[in-house]
Amino acid sequence: MTEADNHGSIFISYAWGESFENKEWIRRHIVSYLDWNHDVFWDRDNIGYGELPDVVISKQLAKRPLTVLCLCDLDYLQSAKKEGSGLSRELQMLAEIIDQPGVRVIPLILESGCAGHLPDPLINRIYLNLQPLMQRKIDIGMTLADLAEGCSQAVVQSGINKTLAAFKLRERANTYLRKNPITLWGNPQNHEVTVYSEEAAPYLLKPPKWMWESDRWNYMLNDDGPTFCPTKGIWHWEYCAISLEIRPLSTAAVSTFFPQLTSEDEQGLLNAAGILLASKLFNTFKINEIFTFSAEDLTTYLINSEEGFHILERLLDAAEALSPA
Repeated sequence: MTEADNHGSIFISYAWGESFENKEWIRRHIVSYLDWNHDVFWDRDNIGYGELPDVVISKQLAKRPLTVLCLCDLDYLQSAKKEGSGLSRELQMLAEIIDQPGVRVIPLILESGCAGHLPDPLINRIYLNLQPLMQRKIDIGMTLADLAEGCSQAVVQSGINKTLAAFKLRERANTYLRKNPITLWGNPQNHEVTVYSEEAAPYLLKPPKWMWESDRWNYMLNDDGPTFCPTKGIWHWEYCAISLEIRPLSTAAVSTFFPQLTSEDEQGLLNAAGILLASKLFNTFKINEIFTFSAEDLTTYLINSEEGFHILERLLDAAEALSPA
């Protein structure tokens, strides 16, 4: 693959010493997100035994277009001050090319106290603050992929903000849903769906009262078929493109996690969540296969879309408002 084919070269500048764990962190959380679409250089994979590091690095820095990602933590700042260190020599080479056409050198702030003490030639350059992600142990790979593709500051920061919002909403959902952990299990032999809870003995999933009172659902809940008889805890699921026949199951499943939500507005939220989950998850279960559905599945598949994010947010608002302080 040529540099043009893979959108240019990326050079990763860091100073995490000889620690195997730290270097493998770079591979997992940075390199793996970039090397499918870029020529990525970092010392662990690109400098061989017997080679002169400065010579290899110099050749890499001659490539264009070139993006240099500087992983600025406290170790980086300390190593940059050491005269004759590998990083010190690397920064000297960067200084010679940093203002050339086709070169971007981007400081990535990983730890507190680094932004105001960057070494030459990084001083006064626009940096990307990754501390909010790092502090929460959120993967930075997708953010760096956007950065490598040349996305603007506004686009990259918007992505970070969305990631942080999803993290906070997931934490909020986990806090609420862990109060009564449940898992649904679908038996493909008889299509019974069983609810397993730490608070009660297993029981068959039945339609909640509000579904019986809803014109959207009540006309079908007395059906008696081999794969759909809700009064007996039998529900239909299958692998399909259209999810209409699966929506009763997905809606009843969502309602199981929010049993106190019954008002008209709340029913609208439960229906919306059920429709979304039917099209994103429940329609992927084959008719002759077991399925499980947990709080983690509920949270993940709602958060992963903008519509689902707002639905989950409103479900939690409603549930928390009804929960005792």
